[in-house]
Amino acid sequence: MKEHTQTTIFGILKLIPFAVVTVMIVLFWVDDFLGFLISFFFCWVTLPAIGFSIAFFIMGLRWRDIWQRIAVIWGGINVLLVVVYAFAVAPDRRCNPDIMAKHYDKHHTEMEELRQYMHSALNDSCVVNLEFKGDTLIRFYAGNYHDSFDYRDEEAVAHQKMMMSIVGLTQDEFDEIQQRLNSIGCIGVRYDQYDSGRINLDLCRDRWGCYSYVLRNYPIKAEQRDAVVSDSRFIPYNEYCTFVYDGSAGAFDSGGFSETEKRSFLKKHKPW
Repeated sequence: MKEHTQTTIFGILKLIPFAVVTVMIVLFWVDDFLGFLISFFFCWVTLPAIGFSIAFFIMGLRWRDIWQRIAVIWGGINVLLVVVYAFAVAPDRRCNPDIMAKHYDKHHTEMEELRQYMHSALNDSCVVNLEFKGDTLIRFYAGNYHDSFDYRDEEAVAHQKMMMSIVGLTQDEFDEIQQRLNSIGCIGVRYDQYDSGRINLDLCRDRWGCYSYVLRNYPIKAEQRDAVVSDSRFIPYNEYCTFVYDGSAGAFDSGGFSETEKRSFLKKHKPW
């Protein structure tokens, strides 16, 4: 009886690394950035868990008792989840200049129409920055001659009507802007009446930053071209459109496009 109890306890303990690995995989599925941070800062837990789960999986192939069978089955499920994540989930979350180019080519007319609509809808001398997560407003910046406010998440929703009044948007106009963003597959927009020929459209958030477009209804100035080409945050697509990746530069990210992907894209696509 005592030996059976000890076997049960040791069997359960052997399953703990598999549980840790499963939690890590789920975190990456929910939010890969969050999953990376937790895995990195708790590496003293996650790395041994991965090592022990591999070892127990191999040992479990002997198939001697119920705990080894559970270890093999659980390990197999974890491997399957990792494969599905790597080849199905993760690629859909990544963005790159080629994806941005295809998206722009498909929607550039609607993007320009959104710029024109915002120009007519907003009061003079106003700046507005909107960002959505699905159908939920998660950022609302509004400014004019007299006031400027920047609210995020629940506060953005709570102050939405007040912010709309600052820039002169009606509810119908706000809903129209949101609908147009959805139709062109973008999550946010920044528009400044001081530079009414330009609009910033956020395509998606990825890793530690945001991929976006800077669109103009006038060609980029000759003296600005070298600055755009040399800055890692920018990739010029043509005289009227620039791709932007604005990240948080630090230990794990350069704060812009990688040198390799920028050089590769510009090699096959000449902006001017």
